[in-house]
This record gives sequence, C-alpha cells and structure tokens, in this order.
Amino acid sequence: MKKELRIAMISEHGDPISPLGGQQSGGQNVYVYELARALSALGIKVDVFTRWDNRKSSPTVRLAKRAKVIRLKAGPRHFVSKDNFGPLMPEFVEKFLEYSRENKVKYDLVHTHYYYSGWAGLRIKSILKIPMFATFHSLGLLKKQALGERDTSPTERTKIEKEIMEQSDLIISTSPQEMADMEKVYGERLKNVVVIPPGVNLRRFLPLNKKTARKRLGLSQDKKIILFAGKMEKRKGSLTLVDAVAKIKEAKPELYDNLQVFMFTGDPRIGRKKEKKESQMRHELKAAIEKLGKDSPVKLMPGVPQDKLHVYYGAADAVIMPSYYEPFGMVAIEAMATGTPVIASRVGGLKWAVKDGECGFLATAKSSDDFAAKIIKLLSDEKRLDKMSRYSSEYAIANFGWSLIAEKVLKQYKKFINTKE
Repeated sequence: MKKELRIAMISEHGDPISPLGGQQSGGQNVYVYELARALSALGIKVDVFTRWDNRKSSPTVRLAKRAKVIRLKAGPRHFVSKDNFGPLMPEFVEKFLEYSRENKVKYDLVHTHYYYSGWAGLRIKSILKIPMFATFHSLGLLKKQALGERDTSPTERTKIEKEIMEQSDLIISTSPQEMADMEKVYGERLKNVVVIPPGVNLRRFLPLNKKTARKRLGLSQDKKIILFAGKMEKRKGSLTLVDAVAKIKEAKPELYDNLQVFMFTGDPRIGRKKEKKESQMRHELKAAIEKLGKDSPVKLMPGVPQDKLHVYYGAADAVIMPSYYEPFGMVAIEAMATGTPVIASRVGGLKWAVKDGECGFLATAKSSDDFAAKIIKLLSDEKRLDKMSRYSSEYAIANFGWSLIAEKVLKQYKKFINTKE
C-alpha cells in the first residue's frame, strides 16, 4: 500500500503569501506558493515553513487542500533583512523540530529555498534522517559580481552555499545556466543537480487581448506601453530602464512622446517599516525619473497582486527585464504566457527562458543604449510585435505550466523516498 507523501518546504524569508514587490517578496515567494499548490493537486501534503515576521499575521494559513504555510517564531516578530538571518536560524530549526514533535508529523523529505533555508535544511536532514533538496533562487558569488560593493550578503554566504551543494541529496537548478555557474564559479563538480525551470500559473496568466486589457485599466489604446515588475533592488536594473527611456527621448522623440512606462516595484504595504536599502534605491530611482523632465512617461507604482499584474501584462506592448543577474526570471514567463513579448538582459536563466528574436529580444545587461535600441526595434514594427506575442504565449504554455513542473519535481522526490508503508 502506498503512503501519502508529506514534504516540508523551508522558505525562511520568502513567505509565499506576502504582498509582492518588497525587498523580500518576489520570484521565490511565487515559486514556493505555486509549487506547493501544484503538489497538493497531485495528492502530496506540503507544509511550508517561513519566519513569523508580523504580529498581525496568523501562525498557520492554508494554501490548498493539502498545503499550508506555518510561520515559526525565530527572533523578533517584525521585519528583519534576509541578510541578517544568521543568528535567527538555530531558533528556526528548534521551532521546526518542536512543531514536528508536538504535532506528531513525520516528513518524507525537506526541500529548502535560499541559502539560510538550506543551512536549516542540512541540520534537519541530519537530525531526522530524511533526504534534503535545495533550490537556491540566487547565488551569492554571482550577485556579488553583479553588484560589487552594493552587495550586502554576509561573508558566510559562499561557505553555506558550498556546504549545501556538497551535502544536499539533490539540487533543483532553475536553468542550465545556473547549473553551469555552480560548477564554474564555485568550483564544484556536481553530480547531484537536475534542471527543472520554474512554472507559470496558466489559469491566472492566460493570453489577454491588448485592447480589452487596456479598456479594463482605462489606458489609451494608441500609446506604446512598456512595463517593469520587480523588487526594489539595484540588480533588477530599474535604473537601466529609466536611462534607456532617456536614450529613446534623444534617438526617437516621436516614440518617446507616445510612450507610457509602468514600473511596479517596492513594498505595497502602507506604513510598513522600509528596509534602508529599499529607501535608498527608491530615492535613486525617483531622482532618475525626475531627470527626464515634466514630460516623463515613467510612472512609479508599488507592487500589485498577480491578478492585477496580469491585466497590466496584457495591456503592455512589451515587458522589460534589465536585470544585472537573474537565476531565471519568473516575470518573463508570466508575461509570455499572457502573450506579451519580453526584452531581457542576456544573463543567467533569462537567456535560456527568453528565445531571442522569437519571444522578444535579449540585450546587454547594464547597457541602456542596447535596451533603448531593442525597445525601439520592437515597438516600431507592428507585424513583429504581433508575431512575437502569439509565439510567446504558445511557448510558455507548452513548456512552463505548473502542473507539468510539479510532476517533474515529484518524480525527483520519489527517487529518494520509500513510497511503501
């Protein structure tokens, strides 16, 4: 008789139901949320453990029939930067074990997300004698290469990531590029890695008619609209986009005059204590936008729920992802599933997810000149725009549905779990 599998996921800073747009609410949160729900639909019990960072939030929230979020008290119940989680993680592990013991829950496998979660997972693996999977979502050395002195990751990050690479039963890499980076940059010859990309919720991000989407949002049918959606972080490249808009103003003033740029970035929660680096980034971004002058087409907006973001994707002519470093880039496949071409940096997983010349264009990271040229090229050719729109949705639907991705993940789980009673 086969038993019902139970998986523990650890996403220490990435609460899967936190509002998107903040420093600690992005692709990882969406990935964990969607994977847990998709596994639930396949009959798997999933408990997602995250740090309890808000006194007003509930300790347990159900995500799906067999999936729930469990918030563990580790340190103060208020915002703490994920870079400062080190001292909190021993208590996190202690509370995890306490929950498992008091509720008489036995897990078949622990799947961790991000490096401090991986640190916790290695200890849980050792104590409970269960397999451990790891998904990094970003790699410290690559982030440091991209940001230089602005990277605030703790010095212990690289050491922890190497331990996770060496001691995990399996690493789920989100792209071939990430797997190659682990071996090249970290000097690890890894045999315990499999590439499974993130997915996209095809019930939410379905193809949208552009005219219909604009009508719903009250937007002009005649304007050329581009969109940016990402965390308020330097590495997301928002400043590159604003500079590219300035280059369009010089090179193609008639396009600039007919352009609207929506930038969804920053935590949407009113009154929330902002992290210092988010405030600094917001100041830089606002200053760059003001330099464009009173006729600036750029509208800075906080992060929005995915159902509303979907309508903005549908209303846009293109979604721009000028990231300095991106392990995969879930925004890209969300936009493509909606039928919106993407112009993205030729970095990390983006150069694998976005088919250059078919789903949009790849541009040189940090090069506002190249991004401006690619935006002009795409927006100046309606036939190309329509063709890319159709192909983008077909490509995303065929390759990135969460049910398909969850089946691939479950297949890997079962290789390490005894599925008999």
